[in-house]
Formats: sequence, C-alpha cells, structure tokens
Amino acid sequence: MRFVFISVPKNAANRQLRLMNNPGIYLVFVFLVGFFVTPLSGQSTAELESRLRKATTKSDKMSLYLDLATKYASANPPNASKAADYAYNASTLATELGNKRVEAEAMYLSAQATFNRRNYTEAAKRFEAAWQSGRNYGLNTVVLGSLEKLQELAKRQNNLPDALRWSTETVNYLKRQGGAGATSNSKVEGRMLELQSENQQLRKKLQELTGESQQFASKFTETEAQLQAVKEQTTEELNKKEEALTQISQEKAELDSTARYTASLVESLSKEQLAAKVVQEEQEKELQKNKTALAEAELSSQQAEALRNILALVVGFSLIISLLFYLRFRAKKRTANELLRSKTIIEAEQERSNRLLLNILPAAIAEELKVKNKVAAQKYDQATVMFIDFAGFTNLSEILSPEQLVEELDFCFSNFDRIIGQYRVEKIKTIGDAYLCASGLSEHNDDPANIIRAALEIQDFLLDIKAKRLNQGLPFFEARIGIHTGPVVAGVVGQTKFAYDIWGDTVNIAARMEQSSEIGRVNVSDDTYERVRYQFEWEYRGKVAAKNKGMLDMHYAVGIKQY
Repeated sequence: MRFVFISVPKNAANRQLRLMNNPGIYLVFVFLVGFFVTPLSGQSTAELESRLRKATTKSDKMSLYLDLATKYASANPPNASKAADYAYNASTLATELGNKRVEAEAMYLSAQATFNRRNYTEAAKRFEAAWQSGRNYGLNTVVLGSLEKLQELAKRQNNLPDALRWSTETVNYLKRQGGAGATSNSKVEGRMLELQSENQQLRKKLQELTGESQQFASKFTETEAQLQAVKEQTTEELNKKEEALTQISQEKAELDSTARYTASLVESLSKEQLAAKVVQEEQEKELQKNKTALAEAELSSQQAEALRNILALVVGFSLIISLLFYLRFRAKKRTANELLRSKTIIEAEQERSNRLLLNILPAAIAEELKVKNKVAAQKYDQATVMFIDFAGFTNLSEILSPEQLVEELDFCFSNFDRIIGQYRVEKIKTIGDAYLCASGLSEHNDDPANIIRAALEIQDFLLDIKAKRLNQGLPFFEARIGIHTGPVVAGVVGQTKFAYDIWGDTVNIAARMEQSSEIGRVNVSDDTYERVRYQFEWEYRGKVAAKNKGMLDMHYAVGIKQY
C-alpha cells in the first residue's frame, strides 16, 4: 500500500483540530499517510526515474519528483536520503511554477526525510521553509507539524530560546485559527494551555541560565581588569628598556662616523698629487676627442639635412596617396553601412510584424495567412474549451478608478497567458472581464488534462493574490472557471481588423459550466471528466440545471492525483 497527499481546505481545519490529542505526532502522521489509502501504483522507482529522465516540462518533472519521494519514503526499509532529495527538487520546481500547495507539502516531506537521516541542522532549515510556505497558503497540517518538529529540534540542541520561540508561535497560530471556531474545542484549549505552561518553564530556565551568566561575566570582568593592570605595568617597563637601548645605539653610531671621517681625510692627503697628474692627462685626451667629434658632427649634419629633404618628398607623396585611398574607403564604408542599416530596419519591422501577428493568431494560422492571404475554417472534434469570469467585477469597477481597473485586469490576464502557455493552451480572446482559451486545436495538444492543470494553477494564483491583498487591505479578484470538451469550428473573420475565434455548442456549454461554478472552483462537464477522471481528485456535484441546456452532470476538479 502507499499514501496520497491531499491538501486540506480551510473549512476542514476545525474538523482536524477536534481530532488532535498530541498535535505534533498527529499532524506528522496525517501529512505522511493522508486521509485516503489507494492501491499502490504498479510503477517501480526505476520506471518512475526513467520517466523523469524523459520528462520535458517542469510540471511533469515536479509530479514525478513527488512520486519518487513518496515511493522512497514508504519503501521497506525507507530510503530517507533519496526521499529527501526528490521531495526538495519537487518543492523547488513548485516554487518556479507558482504551485504553493505542492511547494509547502513537498518541502515538509523533504524535511521529515532529512530528520530521519539525523541531519538535524538541515532538517530545521527545511521545516522552517515548509512552515513559512504552509502559513502563507493556510495549510494547517504543514504549519503545525513543522512547528512541532522545530520545537523538538531546538530542545535536542539545548537551544532554549528557539524552543520557546517555536512553542510561542504554535500557541499564537492556534489562537489565530480560533477565529474560525477552533478554540471552542476543549482538546485544543487543553493543548494551548499545555504549550503555555511549557513556555513558562522554558522562560524560567532561561532566567536561571541568564543569572549564572551574569555572575560569571562579573568574575570574568574583575579578572580581566587585573590582567590589564599587569599588562600595562609590563609594557611601561619594556618601553623604558627600549629607550635606553636606543640611546646607546645612537652614541655608538656617532663614534663610528667620526672614525671613518678621520681615516678618509688621511688617505686623501697622501694621494692628492697623483690624482692631479691623472686629471691633467685625461683633460688633454678629452680635448683632442672633442675636436674630432666636432668635425664628424659637422659632416653628419650635412648628410642628415640632405636625407631629410629626400624623406620629406617621399612622405608628402605617400600622404597624398594615402588620403585618396582613405577617402575612397570612407565612401565605400558609408554606402555599406547605409545598406546594412536599411536591411536591419527592414528585418526588425518584419520581425515586429510577425510578433504582432503571432500575438493574435496561432502560429500555423498566421503562417497560412501570410502564404495564402486567407485562412480556411477548420473543424476540431475533440477541443477542450475553458471560460474564466471574474466574480463581483461590477462592484470592483465602482471601487477602483478606470486606470486601476485596467491595470488589475492586465496583471491578471498577463499571468493567465503565462500559465496557459506552460501547458500549450491556445488563448482565443478576452471579452470584458471574461477570458476564453482552448486546447485540442492542433495535433500537438489534444489532452484535456493540460487545460485542467492550467485552471487549477490559475485558481492557486488568484488565491495567493487574494491572501496578499487581504493583508494589505486592498480589493482583489476572484473567478469562476468552466471547462467542456467537444467539437468546435475555428477560423479567422474580417479582412482589416481580423480575429481568430471558435464557434459551436461546446463553447456555449463551457460558458454554462462557468456560470454554474462556485467562486474559486473549477467546474468540469461530464464529457471532459470521463477523459481525465483518473488523473485528478474530484468532487461530484450531481446533475445541475444549466441555462437552456437542462440538467447536466458536473464535477469540481479538486487537485492533481498523487500516485
């Protein structure tokens, strides 16, 4: 058997808290074994690692890392080293993809495996990272389990300040959760009182240690003062001895200098006459040498002047030839630069036109339009259409200025573009505050699972923005999402301001799915559900009335199924 990790929604937090007898042990157990036990996948770790090496997208790699981490953690015996590494890699990719839920849960699994390896320092870092991610996203199991482990690690290292800090953080977190009705449960109140009592004991131990430290510091300060006095006295005596030695050295140097001067004076008197005769002979030789040099210099001057005249003529002629060649070179270079600049401008404009065309049309459609100057309509039998519509848009438009409203829409739609681009989903258009996209419009992307993954990530993105805006006291957007699979017709309409669009009853049903969805949920039709039912966690809604469509089976996509 193996276990599936399922993030717990906020409205289930009270149900979890009512079951706690020992929060730390219970939360770790809940996170590791999950709420539902499913049959073990037939794939071995070797097969999963082979799939990982072949994976091309970050989303696929993230899922495979998490599968491998779970496999190794639940193996008999467990491989804590590989479980820690794979879970850490999954958390890193989840951070890059903006999947906060997987980021927190994978980091917690990595921290637990690192703890089992007895690498307590690294385990503390990863538990703290899991605590921060889980706190920001509201994952109670991750938050309380991480706090319990951080307190235990601090106690193991006899770090009473950190143990007190994490115990206090646990109490504060339980109090904050009490706003949703958690503190009405007697077991939770008992756990909070137990933590508060433990906090008081930790503070008492810290005060006792602080008092002993102050006594030791006082004795150390007194001893240090005595040593400083001895040091100053020793330094003073050494300075006096150095001054005496310096004075003796100076007196010795003066005596040596006087002796050398006296010896030099005696020697110079004995050699004075001999030196005078040598100087006279040298002067005569120098005079003769100067006369000869003067005659040679005069001859060389005449020859140099003639040579300078010849060189001046040659240099002047060379300069004229060089100037003519330079002017011709400049003219050719200027012509070449103008041609290159014109070519660069033309290529840039062509590239800009291509980018603009690709912003409004799929690549294959844009290429056909450039070649044939028109595009034939095409029918796709298995296209998946997704509608996204903001809830309460009218109220927000009354609160925000037009500029702020457009800025918020641009921020959200730009991130929608980024997310669906990762899953190769084609954006069709925006209609006011509604966003329409589809997959299956080419042979490269006909899997409805990709568009559901994109929808879940978009809701996670909006939920993250909501948490930040609530902390700042600012308004925020919430959305409903509807998805349906079926036949559509796609084509380009218009000749001047042309637009790529899709038509068919599939588009209408996708719109009804969105209208029938709750805020913050992904509502999926039965046709789409049947194609991807084993890849996701679902909440069946039953038959729901849809405008002009009667009663339709609908399902909420809750999350990606973990194997």
